[in-house]
Amino acid sequence: MLRALLLVMFLAANAAFAAVQLGWLKWRDVLPETGREPARVKTQLDPTHIRLTGADISGGTPVRASSAAAEAPGNASGSAASPDTAASSAAASAATQAVAAATPSVVASDASAAQAAAAAATSSCLDIGPFAANDAQQARGLLLAALPAGQGDIQSVAVDKRYWVHLDPVPNKAAADKQVAQLRSAGVTEYFLLNDEGSNIVVSLGLFNDKDRATRLMATAQKKGLTPQLSERPNAKSRIIYRIAGINANAATQVRGVVTQQWSAQLVKACPAPAGSPPAGVH
Repeated sequence: MLRALLLVMFLAANAAFAAVQLGWLKWRDVLPETGREPARVKTQLDPTHIRLTGADISGGTPVRASSAAAEAPGNASGSAASPDTAASSAAASAATQAVAAATPSVVASDASAAQAAAAAATSSCLDIGPFAANDAQQARGLLLAALPAGQGDIQSVAVDKRYWVHLDPVPNKAAADKQVAQLRSAGVTEYFLLNDEGSNIVVSLGLFNDKDRATRLMATAQKKGLTPQLSERPNAKSRIIYRIAGINANAATQVRGVVTQQWSAQLVKACPAPAGSPPAGVH
């Protein structure tokens, strides 16, 4: 009887121990979950959610803890950046890079504009002369030699000009006779036949020192149905002024030095404004 009782107690103890090990007593709250299986298995970390932070042992690029935390799904600490924050940071970075890329071109454009403005501000225009007709060619050669390569454009402007009123040039005498007949029918009796450049013949109505007189003669001829032209002709005693435009300060100084050494500093004057108008004293 005693032996049977001991056997029953032994079996009961083994059954209770097995129930504890298998967790059958959890729903009855007979034993706590901590420290025993299977509670420890349930609360252990999921290996797929683990991210190593700090230096890479293999020698690669270190990974920042914040980046690892942002990649870990279901991060309980809340340290991972939200999608809106990440998008805002990416947009701000892209904008910064765009501004940085555009800045050099803007600076280069401003620098080019400043250089162009400086070059225009320092551009000079000089009137050299007047020179007598027999000295004009020699003066032109010296001025050309004084200019640096690629600098300046020399134009000649005649002083003491004369004004010529004439009809259109014609190629032969027969055409000129037709013009003369037209003049006579209009009551014009003062005219001259001249040989123009080449073989052309020109019917001249007059050569004047005064431009106003030449203009009045043209108006009178037009009222009679004629179509005369007005041309400027250098006088045999005309003087020449050389206009040098589009030169920088160094070239202007060089030209002034040559003119002062060869002739006189008084022969150098700044072009009247705006550049391209007749020099001072020329009418």
